[in-house]
Amino acid sequence: MPKIVDHDERRELIVDATWRLIERGGFERATMREIAAEAGFAHGALQRYFPNKESLLAAAFVRAHTRTNVRAGAALPTLRGLAALRELCLEIMPIDRERVQESRVVVAFWDHAVQDEELWNAHRENALHWRAQMGQFLREARDDGELVASVDDQIVIDQLTAMNAGLQIMCLLMPETTTRERLLAQLDAFLDTLRVPASVV
Repeated sequence: MPKIVDHDERRELIVDATWRLIERGGFERATMREIAAEAGFAHGALQRYFPNKESLLAAAFVRAHTRTNVRAGAALPTLRGLAALRELCLEIMPIDRERVQESRVVVAFWDHAVQDEELWNAHRENALHWRAQMGQFLREARDDGELVASVDDQIVIDQLTAMNAGLQIMCLLMPETTTRERLLAQLDAFLDTLRVPASVV
């Protein structure tokens, strides 16, 4: 009886191997042959699933964002307003080993995305999704009387997007400045500038 091959499982194993190599030495230094060996496959078998490194990097990137979105999807339904906005940022920010690992993949992806339209579109689609969520949470916060009147939603979304991206870079370059405690303090200090003081509520 011929062996049944689970192609989705094999793709996941290959992406797993790619993540490990990115964490150990970066995506640029890993060859397709090394990725195949790390995954336990022959080089030719790898190419059946990913014809080139760009397609493999795209799959690794999609997984990073999928993991973030799954975590957010589990936490956000019970939250709204600034609490939901804070939670979304925490799922993106590199506050633990899992999220730092995701940052390594995302940062490796960015360099390729600026030169490849397909990769650029993959990044843009997810970034727009997060920005839309931020906008929704800010509208909820305004409806609930949480926001100071002067808050410009678009500026806040731009600031949080830049903050999250910058922290993903800094956790790799200067990890001592991106401890969990410092990241939480930075995020909470920013959100406090948006919030109506308790004495006014």
